[in-house]
Amino acid sequence: METETILTNEFRSDAELMEAVGRGDSDAIQEISKRYECPLRNAIQSVLPDDGETDDVLNDVFLQLWDQADRFNPAKGLHGFIVTIARRRALDRLRRRSAYRRATDRFENELMTTYPDNMRIHDFQLPNSDLAELIQGVIGNLPVPQQEVVHLTFFEGLSQRQIAARKSIALGTVKTRLKLAQKKLFDQLTPLLEMI
Repeated sequence: METETILTNEFRSDAELMEAVGRGDSDAIQEISKRYECPLRNAIQSVLPDDGETDDVLNDVFLQLWDQADRFNPAKGLHGFIVTIARRRALDRLRRRSAYRRATDRFENELMTTYPDNMRIHDFQLPNSDLAELIQGVIGNLPVPQQEVVHLTFFEGLSQRQIAARKSIALGTVKTRLKLAQKKLFDQLTPLLEMI
C-alpha cells in the first residue's frame, strides 16, 4: 500500500499537487520543489547571481507557494505562476539591497562630514593621563562590539570598510555601531568637558 502511494505521488499533475498543497500536504510541496528547482534557480540567478541569496529566495518562493496555494489558477499552469513569484521575490531582494546600500552610503557621507578624519583620536595626543583614563573609562562602559569599532577607528585609524573586513561583519553594522558609540561618548563626555 505504501509503495502504491509513492507511485501515485510521483505521477500527480501540477494541479493535483497544488490542490494537495492547499490541504497542507508537505509531500506535495517537496515534489513541486523537485520539479521546479532548476528553472526557478535559473530565474532567480538571472536577477541575483549570488548562490546564498538564490537559496534564500528559493525558500521564500516555496513558503509563499505553501501559504498562497489558494491563489493558484490551474488554467494558467504552475510553471508560470511559480516563476513569476520567484522573479518578484528576487527583484524585491535586489531593491532592498540597493536601498540599503544607498542608505549606508548616505550615512557614511553624513558621518564623514560630521566627524572628518582630522578629528579622529589616533591623531590626537591627550594632554594628561587623567583625561586619557576618563576617556578609556567611558569607552569601557560601551557594549563590547561598540568598543571594538571605536578602538579600531580612533586608535588604529582603520576605515569602516577595513573594520568590516577584519571583523567579518557587514559595513552597515560597523557604521551603526560606530554611530551609537559616538552618540554615547558625546553624551557622556560633553558635560565633563564643559567643566574643564
